Amino acid sequence: MKKATIYLIALLAILITSKGAMAQTGLTPLVNSSHTYSVTPGSGSNTYAWAITTGAQNTDWVITNGSTTTATIQWKTAGGYTLQFRETSSTGTCITLVTKTITVGTNSFDVVTPLTLSALCNEASGVANYASSTVATTVQYTVNMATGIPAYSPNWEFDFTLLPSSGTISSVASSLGTLTGAGPYKVTNIGSATGTGSVVITLEFTGDVNTAHTVAIAITAAKELTYNTPSNNAGNKSATQTINAIPATSAITAN
Repeated sequence: MKKATIYLIALLAILITSKGAMAQTGLTPLVNSSHTYSVTPGSGSNTYAWAITTGAQNTDWVITNGSTTTATIQWKTAGGYTLQFRETSSTGTCITLVTKTITVGTNSFDVVTPLTLSALCNEASGVANYASSTVATTVQYTVNMATGIPAYSPNWEFDFTLLPSSGTISSVASSLGTLTGAGPYKVTNIGSATGTGSVVITLEFTGDVNTAHTVAIAITAAKELTYNTPSNNAGNKSATQTINAIPATSAITAN
């Protein structure tokens, strides 16, 4: 009895996992994702044609390489579709027609930043007899990704800009992936787990110690790479970090 119970639990886990995986395939794609579909033809001398029997090209879907045995389709509108492949014999008289049902779901992939950030004091705050007119202050932003599908763990990437009110930015770094660019910036090849992921962007801001400053981050593009799906842009895409000044106190004098 115990073995039977364990078997049933394992079987249920497999079924749940399979269901989650199905939400990521070319048969159940997300809006704006691109998937590849292929067949093995009966003959290389025949002619081929991919078609979708519902919706319209460039509005609901975009077919690339539609006259080959492998086509790429970007799905642009949620709904049900019938994908069709037609192979016509070299004589032009006999046709093989194969179809597949495609269910396109709402795009749940998004990359966001926090809406608000607590203000910081610059690094000169509380330092005894700080004499320089400028100081470098460490600033961090957390960028979060969610797929909306727990079993879906793709690589992902995003582009961003940094805009200081004044002063200079240096030593921009990413906690995960590979960061390139000198503004705009791109972080690529970021792994994820259980449908979510986070990256911390760190930088050094140098500015006048007695002036308040801001540094704004803006996500300009984001994409998951497994199915080439762009962010749905539903969440917040920018955040501003305020760096408060220290008082312009003079040196101590004595009589």
